[in-house]
Amino acid sequence: MDYYSNWEFLDSCKDFQQFCSFLPNPCCGPINGQCGELGCVYYNNNYIGWEKNGIGRMLIFLTLQGIMYFAIFLFVESNLFKTIIYFFKSGKTEDNSETSISETTPLLQGGRVFVAHQPRQYQSSQIQEDSDVAAERGRLHMSQVLTDSLILKEVTKYYGQHLAVNHISVGIPQGECFGLLRVNVAGKTTTFKMLTGDEIMTSGEAYLNGQSVKSELAMVRQNLGYCPQYDALIDQMTGRETLCMFARLRGVKEKIPGIVEGLMAALLMKEHADKMVKAYSGGNKRKLSTAVALMGNPQVIFLDEPTTGMDPVARRYLWNALINVRDAGRTLILTSHSMEECEALCTRLAIMVNGEFRCLGGTQHLKNKFGQGYTLLARIAFTESGEAPDLRPFINFIESKFPGSELKDMHQGMVTYHIARNSNLTLGTIFGILESAKSEFHIEDYLVSQTTLEQVFINFARSQIPSREVTSGCCSGFCSCLCCNTHTDDE
Repeated sequence: MDYYSNWEFLDSCKDFQQFCSFLPNPCCGPINGQCGELGCVYYNNNYIGWEKNGIGRMLIFLTLQGIMYFAIFLFVESNLFKTIIYFFKSGKTEDNSETSISETTPLLQGGRVFVAHQPRQYQSSQIQEDSDVAAERGRLHMSQVLTDSLILKEVTKYYGQHLAVNHISVGIPQGECFGLLRVNVAGKTTTFKMLTGDEIMTSGEAYLNGQSVKSELAMVRQNLGYCPQYDALIDQMTGRETLCMFARLRGVKEKIPGIVEGLMAALLMKEHADKMVKAYSGGNKRKLSTAVALMGNPQVIFLDEPTTGMDPVARRYLWNALINVRDAGRTLILTSHSMEECEALCTRLAIMVNGEFRCLGGTQHLKNKFGQGYTLLARIAFTESGEAPDLRPFINFIESKFPGSELKDMHQGMVTYHIARNSNLTLGTIFGILESAKSEFHIEDYLVSQTTLEQVFINFARSQIPSREVTSGCCSGFCSCLCCNTHTDDE
């Protein structure tokens, strides 16, 4: 503003300065000081001078400010900054997650007993850690050489006094699709942010292909693909331009247009390839975010609800693409609200509640271990005269053979039962009993199914603590003004 004001004063005063000897005016200040009743205007003949109405001071301070902020940016992005943060946070780890000899879980492996350390949080929550979760923790604790693509050891995250991620430990081998099931407040997105370097761990260690997330983040990011929960896309670019840009950023050396075409064809995006991203629907944005994560063939890929908003056909195409990626030997870590999706893609699952793993294992293993029984659906044939059958004999038979069974529905020859689970009852036993009674009770057909994965998940999700807003960053520490932000515990 001073620069343009000074130029206007200089331009205007050229005509009025010649009258200063007999007609005082505001331009006469530098000549004789006789400015009249209106007062003097100040102007500087040197536009970039240090004095008033010169921009010299502004240029100097702008340069210093640019250098200062660029230095701060380099410091924050460097490993030195994170090293200092981890050093100061390490002093608080003892207070937040103390362990003692009495706070351990005995595990049996290979015929010998060893002890895996168990955080105090498990004791205070009055919830016993699942044996599979404890065994995985013990495996990582006892093994000297680990070949897993992704390793998390006692990863913990506090936001102030709020525990968002509670000492999770897991090793994910190459070629596995690991599913993370959780409600919206369980700490899943916080875990992803820590593994990508967006958040700083309070304690614990994480390794990706043998490289530490804490000290070798730049190398970790070279081997990592990430599809975030919320699309991080540039609205003013087309889908094709976005993929080409990320291909160059990834250092793809092959023919980029051919790779981009292949990704778009695999995800049914070709008809939208040249549209602006801002015109995309929510489902198409998720497709593009997934394609960005797959670009460059990273060894480990994080997919945070990749199929949200997709239609069934596009979802199936994406599943096929991810199965091919998994079969090619790359590691996938997937989160989803769709149990069908997890069963179709994941080789192993974990259910996360209140920031900790409550169970771990394959889909069938979780159903067998945590299922609440079986569902029986049987259809009894109508009589020869076309009348509805008498279902009472069949009902008495089921209740005598399966004590504790609960009748759920009975209508037009159809009977639905929930058969309570016990240690001696298997699917084979149920099928055998029903086959032997098929002719006696005129059973046309029947269906026996296990508890679904969704029912297992709901049983765990009931213990989730409601979300609340907390302050994230290191506001309670030395850098309170540098990295504080408000965090809603919905991740």
